[in-house]
Amino acid sequence: MDLGVLERSPEAGDVEAVDGVVAGYAVRAERFGVRAVAVRAAGDGLVAASAGDWASALGERSVRLAAGFDDAAGGCRQVAAVLAGYGAALRGVQRRVRAARHEVATARSRAVAARERYAAAVVAGGGAGVPWSWTDVPAFPAVAGAAAELAAWREAVGDAVVGVRAFEACCEDRESLDRDTAARLAGVEVMAAYAPGTGVDAVVDVPLVQALAAAGSGRVTAAQRRVMAEWFVGTTEQVSNYPRDAQALAALSGFLDAWGDDAEVMAAVFAAVGGARVVRLVTMLGEQMVGGGADRDQALAAAGRGLRWGLASASSTWSRSAAAAFAADMVRAASSANGTLSAIGFVFADPQDARMSEAFTVAMADLLDAIERGNGGPWRDGPGSPGHALDTDGLLSLDSGGAYDAAARVFETLGAYPQAARDWLTGEGVDWSSRDLPTTNSRIAYWFGTRDWALGASDGFTGVGVLWAGLQAEPGADAVSRQVAALNTLAFDAVWMNPSLLPGEVSTSGSEALAQVVAGQLPGLIQIGFESGGPDAGVGDLWREIAVPYLPERTVTGYVAREWVGPVMTAATSHAEGRSLLQSAVLTYQETAFESVTAGASASRSLETVVSAWAAVDGASVTATEVEQYLHDQQTKAGLTAARAVADTAVALSPLRPMSSIGVDAALELLHRQAETQLTGGDVLAPAVRSLLPDGVGTVDEFVRATVVEYQRIGRWDRPVAQVGDTADVVAADFARQETGRYEDVVGAVRARSSDKLRES
Repeated sequence: MDLGVLERSPEAGDVEAVDGVVAGYAVRAERFGVRAVAVRAAGDGLVAASAGDWASALGERSVRLAAGFDDAAGGCRQVAAVLAGYGAALRGVQRRVRAARHEVATARSRAVAARERYAAAVVAGGGAGVPWSWTDVPAFPAVAGAAAELAAWREAVGDAVVGVRAFEACCEDRESLDRDTAARLAGVEVMAAYAPGTGVDAVVDVPLVQALAAAGSGRVTAAQRRVMAEWFVGTTEQVSNYPRDAQALAALSGFLDAWGDDAEVMAAVFAAVGGARVVRLVTMLGEQMVGGGADRDQALAAAGRGLRWGLASASSTWSRSAAAAFAADMVRAASSANGTLSAIGFVFADPQDARMSEAFTVAMADLLDAIERGNGGPWRDGPGSPGHALDTDGLLSLDSGGAYDAAARVFETLGAYPQAARDWLTGEGVDWSSRDLPTTNSRIAYWFGTRDWALGASDGFTGVGVLWAGLQAEPGADAVSRQVAALNTLAFDAVWMNPSLLPGEVSTSGSEALAQVVAGQLPGLIQIGFESGGPDAGVGDLWREIAVPYLPERTVTGYVAREWVGPVMTAATSHAEGRSLLQSAVLTYQETAFESVTAGASASRSLETVVSAWAAVDGASVTATEVEQYLHDQQTKAGLTAARAVADTAVALSPLRPMSSIGVDAALELLHRQAETQLTGGDVLAPAVRSLLPDGVGTVDEFVRATVVEYQRIGRWDRPVAQVGDTADVVAADFARQETGRYEDVVGAVRARSSDKLRES
């Protein structure tokens, strides 16, 4: 008995929708019949009342026309009869499927219950229970006292077998039904004069019905796909030319809902439609969004989403050349009129549910790059443009990605293809084992350093931030890690000077994306970026290798200057969402670093790196708060310059909870666990020998002191004593002074660069 067959769905299908199609064809058959009678009567009257060859010719023409109407009526009746039989048969299949599923389900419940009773009887008789499937014969000798239960089990399994066989018969019948229906529709003949596009009756489209039936049976031919594509092109033209045609709009949406995930059908459809028609249709839909009423707006938005979903399916089949051709067609159309560029942004605005293919995304990025860097600036529409209206269901909000900036949305999608994103920024075929590589990159310099991504004009660094975050890689010493490190070096060098990289210009999602960028390279940034920096001016090396406390091998990281990192950290912490993401990343890092100490990693180095991470987040968070205040109150400008003094004071006055405080809380609990494990081999310590780490430790100085004393006590401290005879408290105090200074230095460095950038703006 194969229970896997129950995963199939022979009952799938909307019978009521089939009934609706049948009713439509019946109405049209009647309409054609009435026309045939009227035309034939008019022709007879003309011949009876006139004389001459011209009258006879008109009479003959009316006869042919009436015969054509009769044929069309007959074709409609045939289609209606075929589909009516299909609907009735499908209803029968659905009833049988429900009965078969119910039979199997109830038989299974009975079999399981009998099996449990039988197993209990075996155990009660002194036997050993052996697990066994409800569909299998018991794997142990029969027990006489439980014969009735065994018989009940056999009867239930027999009923389940009957149900499964009935279900299999339903599957076979459904396949035959679909196959036979498609064959019967293929035999329907309608005069060529009444094919689609003649204007006689656009709904009577037997070839399209045949193609759709074949699609339902899984046997769509290339010719049938062309028929479907031709119908789709005609419908898009109808919607574009007559935007208030609700019937055509509903037909378009229904088609896309039904076939949007069929990549081959969508490929044929969009090959026929072309990129220019897509731009035109999206623009028209968006233009109709505002002022059309809630129901109308929802219908337009649904059509737009269906179009985007179908195009994503189609693009998954494209070669590079096909994708480039379609993208070029869209760009040419978008260059022709104001507002049409946002159609490109709309198409790429949903990379989660309707992601365009890698080839299409790269092709569009190439074109936008050539246009913007060739024309000297951003090429985009503003908020309220058609693509923006369609993407926001007419609400025109600025917090949903900004379809009005096409490049931002294309970059957001490109970030979902990490290697393609890396190669697009650096070029393909680079030997990343070489140190002799260019330290400049004009593409990165423009998109990260010059291009305005400010909220309103664009999306507040969401798109470019997602692109940057997406290309990050796991630590390692391979070519990909060196490529990522080089990209990070070049990107930091460019973006820190971008005039639009200010907290007030960064969106919530942009803040999160930049936080992900920092989190993705946190181990490297702590040592080169937070604690120390790269070159004093410009890019030196593209990468460096460092030792991370909890990793056995050296890690490749970007070689960035401290002043490059501060503005990015400030932007990343300018919203609570980004700040929370960074705090979580730091807490994960510190937990890993401290846990590695018990495995032999350097306790002092782990502590140093954690303090540096706390300081960077605290400095950026405080600066982001200061900048927000500054941007809203210019009177604080003088105070901003004069008040940059002791970092601990600024952090203490911040309305935000410092990272150091959050980190201390988490680290205290971890150190308690480590001390207990180290001293007892895993057993919980008795109250008399609890960890000496004091309660109430809250500042960096207190935490470092207590941590050093603790690590000395459990034999994990690895720094040599400065002077012979120094006690554990003296050693701890010296190291705490060092780390407090480190904390203040990093906080001050982050704040200084961000404050300088603010004044320069």
